[in-house]
Amino acid sequence: MANPRNSYISRRSLLRAGAATMAATTLAAPTFFAGKAHAANETLKIGIIPAYSFGLYWLVQDQGFAPGLDIEFSVFPSGPPAIEAMIGGSVDAVTVGSVPPLAAMYRKVADFREISVCGDASGLFTIVGREGLNTLADLEGKRIAVTSGSNFDFFLDTVLKAEGLGDMPLQRINMEPIDGQAALVAGAVDANVPLATSRKLIFEALPNASMIVDGSTLPIGTRPSIMDVLMSTQPAIDAKTEALTLAVAAFHRDAVPMLRNDNAAVVERMVAWQSKIGRAGVTAADVEPLLNNYFYFDTDEIKEVYSSGLLNKSLLIQSEFLVANDRIGGIPDLDALVSDQIVRRI
Repeated sequence: MANPRNSYISRRSLLRAGAATMAATTLAAPTFFAGKAHAANETLKIGIIPAYSFGLYWLVQDQGFAPGLDIEFSVFPSGPPAIEAMIGGSVDAVTVGSVPPLAAMYRKVADFREISVCGDASGLFTIVGREGLNTLADLEGKRIAVTSGSNFDFFLDTVLKAEGLGDMPLQRINMEPIDGQAALVAGAVDANVPLATSRKLIFEALPNASMIVDGSTLPIGTRPSIMDVLMSTQPAIDAKTEALTLAVAAFHRDAVPMLRNDNAAVVERMVAWQSKIGRAGVTAADVEPLLNNYFYFDTDEIKEVYSSGLLNKSLLIQSEFLVANDRIGGIPDLDALVSDQIVRRI
């Protein structure tokens, strides 16, 4: 299993090489909470989805890594409602996966800006099959449950092409991840691209199920980059430049190094965070592999992500996939969407 220190070495090598290749907890409604109060001259409202890479912003507040800043968090079940809240002015920024911003930017709903990357989530994606299916080639003609046009579908498409199997006949059954997982357990499909947070349930029900692809073990050159980002709007950035700078700087300067150097302590704090947002049953054993299979960026690395065009390239590849699968009508303005106006200040 990857750990954040090894991920750091691999990612840094990737950035230096200049390579161009590049969840979800369901909540009934948004819930609201604030981290520890600190004396603050600036207030920032962040809409957050309960994925662990995003939880490092809660860690910033929890550990007091951004003196002079008080962060108020609103928790949302997924990207679209978080984006709607930001458009409505309820929050200043949102942590979100890569697909919702591309769709929203194409529709020109607002002047969106991706101002930092929380983590590359590609290490969390897997393909799980029934007993006897051990390789991607074994999926020829088989039924695979995957959410059409999603990050899950993008992951499947990318790893098939990397193995030269992009044209291999197979049956993609459009299902939400949790439904596809249930279909695999019931024998209705042969394989599934499951949720990282609950895929262990497959192996509990099917002890002989096969891990066909584990994203955390893929070579850097063939791994799809699936970035989780911090996104705001240009008006919010103009109004909250200092607050956003304090938060982003602390994330990359303090939270990421703490994750690498005191991992057990961060795992413990993520358990506490999950408890605060209504997931009291989460344990350190649940958190550790999911938290550590992201690829994170410290200050120097996040600056290089932007200066090298890595984020733009990742989003272009994903946009082309979405267009080809009729999820969006064209490529959004990625030059406008990807903005270094905060990263260059840290």
